[in-house]
Amino acid sequence: MKLKVMPAPEVAYVLRQKLGPIRAWEFTLADMRRGRVESVHGAILLPICMGKHEGAWRPMYATTDVVEFIRAVRAATPGTARTMSYQVKIAHTHPGDTRPWHTRKLPVAASTAVPMMAASMRAPGYLPV
Repeated sequence: MKLKVMPAPEVAYVLRQKLGPIRAWEFTLADMRRGRVESVHGAILLPICMGKHEGAWRPMYATTDVVEFIRAVRAATPGTARTMSYQVKIAHTHPGDTRPWHTRKLPVAASTAVPMMAASMRAPGYLPV
Protein backbone atom coordinates (compact mmCIF):
# COMPACT_ATOMS: atom_id res chain seq x y z
CA MET A 1 0.00 0.00 0.00
CA LYS A 2 1.40 3.38 -0.97
CA LEU A 3 0.88 6.38 1.29
CA LYS A 4 1.74 10.01 0.93
CA VAL A 5 3.93 10.94 3.89
CA MET A 6 5.57 14.12 5.21
CA PRO A 7 8.58 14.53 7.51
CA ALA A 8 8.13 16.02 10.97
CA PRO A 9 9.52 19.51 10.12
CA GLU A 10 7.06 19.84 7.24
CA VAL A 11 4.17 18.70 9.45
CA ALA A 12 5.15 21.27 12.09
CA TYR A 13 5.13 23.97 9.41
CA VAL A 14 1.69 22.91 8.12
CA LEU A 15 0.27 22.81 11.65
CA ARG A 16 1.54 26.30 12.37
CA GLN A 17 0.08 27.59 9.12
CA LYS A 18 -3.31 25.92 9.61
CA LEU A 19 -3.75 26.08 13.40
CA GLY A 20 -1.59 29.04 14.38
CA PRO A 21 1.06 29.34 17.08
CA ILE A 22 -1.02 27.83 19.87
CA ARG A 23 1.93 25.52 20.58
CA ALA A 24 5.52 25.01 19.50
CA TRP A 25 4.53 22.34 17.00
CA GLU A 26 7.99 20.84 16.46
CA PHE A 27 8.32 20.16 20.18
CA THR A 28 4.70 19.04 20.53
CA LEU A 29 5.16 16.43 17.79
CA ALA A 30 8.36 15.20 19.47
CA ASP A 31 6.57 14.98 22.83
CA MET A 32 3.67 13.06 21.26
CA ARG A 33 6.12 10.54 19.81
CA ARG A 34 7.69 10.08 23.25
CA GLY A 35 4.34 9.86 25.03
CA ARG A 36 4.84 13.03 27.08
CA VAL A 37 1.83 14.84 25.61
CA GLU A 38 -1.40 12.88 25.72
CA SER A 39 -3.35 14.99 23.23
CA VAL A 40 -3.97 18.44 21.80
CA HIS A 41 -7.62 19.30 22.43
CA GLY A 42 -8.42 15.58 22.43
CA ALA A 43 -6.52 14.74 19.22
CA ILE A 44 -3.20 12.97 18.84
CA LEU A 45 -0.90 12.70 15.83
CA LEU A 46 1.65 9.89 15.61
CA PRO A 47 4.11 9.05 12.82
CA ILE A 48 3.41 6.12 10.53
CA CYS A 49 7.00 5.23 9.61
CA MET A 50 10.60 6.43 9.43
CA GLY A 51 12.06 7.84 6.23
CA LYS A 52 15.08 9.67 4.89
CA HIS A 53 14.78 13.45 4.88
CA GLU A 54 17.77 15.68 4.16
CA GLY A 55 20.23 12.87 4.87
CA ALA A 56 18.82 11.70 8.20
CA TRP A 57 16.16 9.25 9.32
CA ARG A 58 13.10 11.18 10.44
CA PRO A 59 9.59 10.27 11.54
CA MET A 60 7.11 10.45 8.68
CA TYR A 61 3.43 11.29 9.04
CA ALA A 62 0.65 10.22 6.68
CA THR A 63 -0.94 13.25 5.04
CA THR A 64 -4.41 11.86 5.75
CA ASP A 65 -3.55 11.66 9.47
CA VAL A 66 -2.34 15.28 9.42
CA VAL A 67 -5.55 16.47 7.76
CA GLU A 68 -7.69 14.53 10.25
CA PHE A 69 -5.67 15.97 13.17
CA ILE A 70 -6.23 19.52 11.88
CA ARG A 71 -9.96 18.86 11.48
CA ALA A 72 -10.21 17.41 14.98
CA VAL A 73 -8.39 20.34 16.61
CA ARG A 74 -10.49 22.86 14.68
CA ALA A 75 -13.68 21.06 15.70
CA ALA A 76 -12.62 21.09 19.37
CA THR A 77 -11.59 24.77 19.30
CA PRO A 78 -13.64 26.77 16.78
CA GLY A 79 -11.60 29.93 17.39
CA THR A 80 -8.39 28.38 16.06
CA ALA A 81 -6.68 30.53 13.42
CA ARG A 82 -7.27 29.32 9.88
CA THR A 83 -4.09 30.84 8.52
CA MET A 84 -1.24 32.53 10.32
CA SER A 85 0.74 35.42 8.97
CA TYR A 86 4.47 35.59 9.46
CA GLN A 87 5.55 36.99 12.78
CA VAL A 88 8.00 39.69 11.83
CA LYS A 89 9.81 41.56 14.57
CA ILE A 90 11.86 44.74 14.44
CA ALA A 91 15.49 44.46 15.57
CA HIS A 92 17.74 47.43 16.15
CA THR A 93 21.15 47.07 14.53
CA HIS A 94 24.12 49.25 13.67
CA PRO A 95 25.27 49.31 10.02
CA GLY A 96 28.94 49.24 11.04
CA ASP A 97 28.59 46.08 13.13
CA THR A 98 30.78 43.46 11.41
CA ARG A 99 30.49 40.64 13.94
CA PRO A 100 29.16 37.28 12.70
CA TRP A 101 25.40 36.77 13.05
CA HIS A 102 25.71 34.16 15.82
CA THR A 103 27.58 36.55 18.14
CA ARG A 104 25.34 39.55 17.47
CA LYS A 105 22.63 39.74 20.11
CA LEU A 106 20.33 42.56 19.05
CA PRO A 107 17.57 44.15 21.09
CA VAL A 108 14.14 43.47 19.63
CA ALA A 109 11.40 46.08 19.78
CA ALA A 110 8.66 45.62 22.36
CA SER A 111 5.97 45.06 19.73
CA THR A 112 5.89 41.33 19.13
CA ALA A 113 4.31 41.28 15.68
CA VAL A 114 4.49 43.66 12.74
CA PRO A 115 2.12 43.23 9.79
CA MET A 116 3.87 42.19 6.59
CA MET A 117 1.92 44.74 4.57
CA ALA A 118 -0.32 47.67 5.29
CA ALA A 119 -4.09 47.29 5.17
CA SER A 120 -4.24 49.48 2.06
CA MET A 121 -1.96 47.03 0.20
CA ARG A 122 -4.13 43.98 0.82
CA ALA A 123 -6.39 42.61 -1.86
CA PRO A 124 -9.87 44.17 -2.02
CA GLY A 125 -12.38 42.25 0.02
CA TYR A 126 -9.69 40.77 2.28
CA LEU A 127 -11.13 39.61 5.56
CA PRO A 128 -8.99 37.89 8.20
CA VAL A 129 -10.34 34.45 9.00
